[in-house]
Amino acid sequence: MTHSAHGPGNGLKPKDFEERGAAVPFTTRVLFFARLRQASDKSLEYLVPGLTGGLETCIIPHGKIGQALSLSIFDRALMEELQYLNRVCPANVDDAAQSIALSGLGGSRLMRLARKRKQAIEEQRPAVQGHLINAVQRSAGQQLIDPAQLRDPEGGDALKSVIAVAAAQIQVPAEALLSQTAQWAEALLPVGLPEGSANTPFRHTLAEMERFAVELSNWLIPEPVGPAEMAQRISVAARETIAIADEHLAAIDALANDVEAGLQDWDRTWARLTTEVETLSHIIDGWQRLVDEWDKVGRMDRIDQREVVELFSLYVPILPLGAGAKSHNFWINLKENQKRWNSMIGTPDLFSTDDKTRDKLSGFKVEAA
Repeated sequence: MTHSAHGPGNGLKPKDFEERGAAVPFTTRVLFFARLRQASDKSLEYLVPGLTGGLETCIIPHGKIGQALSLSIFDRALMEELQYLNRVCPANVDDAAQSIALSGLGGSRLMRLARKRKQAIEEQRPAVQGHLINAVQRSAGQQLIDPAQLRDPEGGDALKSVIAVAAAQIQVPAEALLSQTAQWAEALLPVGLPEGSANTPFRHTLAEMERFAVELSNWLIPEPVGPAEMAQRISVAARETIAIADEHLAAIDALANDVEAGLQDWDRTWARLTTEVETLSHIIDGWQRLVDEWDKVGRMDRIDQREVVELFSLYVPILPLGAGAKSHNFWINLKENQKRWNSMIGTPDLFSTDDKTRDKLSGFKVEAA
């Protein structure tokens, strides 16, 4: 394998979210930690750690990964969907995965979960927009609207006369108020509102990460020094990530708590809102998969749980410098510890490959940890 020149020669890697890529929810086990990013020539490439037996990441071009590894039907369909992305980010990768899950190619369980999520979003969209509109109505002392009216596009038009007084008070045309709150609500779907949105994807993931951190802190107590140290570091990594994520979540909530000002300066609000939401999605990207995998071994023997802890310790999502500046030293130390742990653990069973597969992988570039 040849080494890639992608990224800086020293310092914390990845240097930014673009270099780290977006986590891809493949079902093929060896691709559990796989990420997708755009190469310098805008082509797509998959980043798969562990395939070399260490911390290095194997860089596999989009059209080659199916030739090098045996993939599930879902994964092959997902790759076909991903090739049409105009931009790689967690939201776009997630949309592609949901589309394939809804098709049934991932099995009945994934299809059922995707349908449930789609239904929840359809119910949430008018509720969030209604909340934003009613914040303006309430401030103007006007009649509150029924969010259910927003489910019908024609219902929104019928609301123009109802919101006309409040819209005039903040000097925003009623039609613009409707369209801008619709955009705002769409951006907030994965985040939700400051109150009553615990089950929206991002808030749910943050709550799950905190639970995961607590469980690891309790799990490590009877463990030997090595696994205990790994579990403790993973727990701290989760909490460091949560702390950074909470800052961006607070910024998003602050906008939702001052709807009038946001609508009056819409261009600035929209730019900040979309930036904060996307940054938050990058920060927590990949963590839900770790939590779900941990839950799978919750009832298994400690030796099975220990193997998962060892695996996570090597490939836990690292925050880039720009996002994790406040905890930069922690991430640097974690990377150093990973090298030591890798020498102790060796190649995790997840990444064991046969000679034929190793030969196929030998022609791809790798990035050092």
